Amino acid sequence: MSIEKEIADLQAQVAFQEDTIEQMTKTLVEQQNEMYEIRQMMKHLQKQVTALTPSDIDGDKHEVPPHY
Repeated sequence: MSIEKEIADLQAQVAFQEDTIEQMTKTLVEQQNEMYEIRQMMKHLQKQVTALTPSDIDGDKHEVPPHY
């Protein structure tokens, strides 16, 4: 194999690796953004759960139904 062919093969490999790294970087950024959104939603839900009073949790289960 000639040196020119070897260089061309190496250049093709580098180009492929650069493309793969770029795709992986984009995917990582998307996942980080999703994780941030999930964390924000979890914080919001945690605040909502913390704000619940016992009557909100129990509901009306201790009340006698109207037909009794």
